Amino acid sequence: MADRIQATPRNELLGLLADAMYGGLEYMKDPRRTQQMQGLAGLLESTGIPKTTERMAYGEDLTNINRANVPLLKPETAEALMTVAPMAKTAGNAAKGVARMYGSEINAAMMGERGGLLGAMTPQPMNIVPPSVARQIDMPVNLPTSKEFMSAIKNEPSAQITDQGFLINLKRMQSPEQSGAESVRTGVFYLPEGQAANLKYYKGKGGYGGKDSIEGETLYKNPLFVKGATGGKAPENAYDLLSGKGAYQAMRNDVLKSYGYNSNQSQKVEAVQGLLQKYNGLDSDDAYNMAYNIVINSKSGNTLPYAIQENIVANAVRNAGHDAVLGYGKGRGDKGEFFSEVFDVREQDYPTRQGDYQLMPQFGSLLK
Repeated sequence: MADRIQATPRNELLGLLADAMYGGLEYMKDPRRTQQMQGLAGLLESTGIPKTTERMAYGEDLTNINRANVPLLKPETAEALMTVAPMAKTAGNAAKGVARMYGSEINAAMMGERGGLLGAMTPQPMNIVPPSVARQIDMPVNLPTSKEFMSAIKNEPSAQITDQGFLINLKRMQSPEQSGAESVRTGVFYLPEGQAANLKYYKGKGGYGGKDSIEGETLYKNPLFVKGATGGKAPENAYDLLSGKGAYQAMRNDVLKSYGYNSNQSQKVEAVQGLLQKYNGLDSDDAYNMAYNIVINSKSGNTLPYAIQENIVANAVRNAGHDAVLGYGKGRGDKGEFFSEVFDVREQDYPTRQGDYQLMPQFGSLLK
């Protein structure tokens, strides 16, 4: 009787893991992805981890034990172990471990029982618009040149001027409910890394901030640099600079008198809808949808009027061709200027701790 040919049994869990790895790699290697992402795919594949995981799924040997004139470890297994090795307690122990490990020992290391293999191969999220994406936004680089701007850069450890724009590390605190949700301001506020100590004031009290920490590096090409500490002064001065002195206060008065203290939700939505039509030029339907989102997400303290005002400011900043408002203050004595806060008007949604972000259509359409 002829031998029957059967498919090699495959471990379901390891098979799913291998498929997920290769699926992710194929997505990242697609020519439509950025060069940085394609390069990262090559780097991850070079670790040998995807291939080794696939072999484990089919129960294949990960070593060349009992085979003559070949290295002890298969190339991909050796590469995978080199990825895991830095997590060992000491380099000496790691080296000795590599010499001894085979069979179940290698399987245990590959499954993360020695310190988390998947964590070692997973790229850390940026959490906000990364420089690699910001560089692809097709807009001119037009950075401030004032002595105040140069002084603020000197006093911000993470700040750097490049030919492609202004690099800076940012941080923010937000509530878990905000993660990935549409920003009612059509922009997101951050603190520069050098002002991170002030995050203690943004732990959720009064409807501002929360317990989730977001941080990362980004790049701006045409920020609007204005004086103003945290608390709304930078957006106010930005609006006055763009629309004329006193324009912000006039707009704010309009906002405050548009609805009464005892107005119900429907009345507030209608009032905000009218404001967004007047100041942002939205049509009735778009204005209503945005107004509803603003009202239902701005129920604490004074969050509603500020959400409306800063939504209008963000629209004016974008329309003027800027990608952010950089607020600055002046230190005591001879300490000079410093960046106080950043209002990023490129972001349509609040960022997530997993690294997700969403560009406003005006900026998404400019990606090269």
